[in-house]
Amino acid sequence: MSHVLKQTLAHAGGSTPGRGQQGMESMEGAAQAGQDMIVFDGVSKQYGGAPALHATDLTVRKGEFLSLLGPSGSGKSTILNIIAGSIAPSSGRILLDGRDVSTVPPRDRQLGMVFQNYALLPHLNVFDNVAFPLRVRGIGATEIRERVTQALHRVGLTGYEKRKPREMSGGQQQRVGIARCIVYSPSVILMDEPLGALDKKLRDQLQGEIKRLHRDLGTTLVYVTHDQEEALNLSDRVCLMNGGRIAQLGTPDELYFEPASEFVADFVGESNLFEATVVGDDTVRVGDHWTLGVRSTEGHRVGQRVKVLVRPEKIHAAPQGAAAGGSLAGNHCVGTLAQVSFVGGMTRFDLTLPDGRNMIAKGISDRAAERSPIGCRMQMQWSAADSVLLKTE
Repeated sequence: MSHVLKQTLAHAGGSTPGRGQQGMESMEGAAQAGQDMIVFDGVSKQYGGAPALHATDLTVRKGEFLSLLGPSGSGKSTILNIIAGSIAPSSGRILLDGRDVSTVPPRDRQLGMVFQNYALLPHLNVFDNVAFPLRVRGIGATEIRERVTQALHRVGLTGYEKRKPREMSGGQQQRVGIARCIVYSPSVILMDEPLGALDKKLRDQLQGEIKRLHRDLGTTLVYVTHDQEEALNLSDRVCLMNGGRIAQLGTPDELYFEPASEFVADFVGESNLFEATVVGDDTVRVGDHWTLGVRSTEGHRVGQRVKVLVRPEKIHAAPQGAAAGGSLAGNHCVGTLAQVSFVGGMTRFDLTLPDGRNMIAKGISDRAAERSPIGCRMQMQWSAADSVLLKTE
């Protein structure tokens, strides 16, 4: 076990400073502490001259669930490790509850940490794993018993106190890791892809439990994941990283329905992206003859090249000649069905347009539509309000 991990287990969380003590901070720090728990002020990190994180400004609010999302090497884990204190920034400063902790060691940051690989001590039972960092800090036996019992109850492990980690499933072991973290009631909890090693059904179950715990505890939670569905489901806000920079920071619905760039649109969910030219107010042309209505062309000039985003689930697809979508009147086209994929409650249609473009439509599963033969003609309709112009890269 690494030295940093031992420090985190022993000291993460600790006793949270009282509000009276916080009031002794500077006026600026006190004002900051009133609403923001974590502040990155121009924080960057370089390794041998290569930037892992470009100069970044980022604020995490008190009680917020913020997910750091992005592909491998995007900078999300770098941000988490800088918050934890396991790596030092190359420039800038980090504030925790208004206090500059840029040079403060991990053991003094009063943070909780949940790891992907559980990081349990194999020779200790569940009770002793959860109690370990409390004992290191000299907490009394009676208080330890009360705290551990309450933490295990919160994660649904009452009755498992005497089991060893090897006698438990992966999901149960991760619950032990979460209990060991929340036993302190820390003001900030950091989670580093805690569900990455679990199967989908168990991940979905634990997502619900983590969401409930966050709501019950009211703590600030920063969560690293590469799973977009996980980030959208859990978070108050999502910070999508790309190439060591923040690509977009916003609520899950903002990232999904109002992506700031083609990268965001493509990374978060499935999308139909069309190159187009602005030809008038709220109107663009795709190719030579296909004209689309869009939500807005504000900020774009006639003749400007743009990209149009349409989410697959906003498109109504039906065999040609079937009843039209009614209220969806607006944009329409016809394509050839290339593939039908049944995914439970949703059906995905992969289509080829006359000019060779590919298009995806999704809808609530309907047996008649699913029986449409490959190669048949399908008509598609969607509202202009669901055609979004993306900012140019």
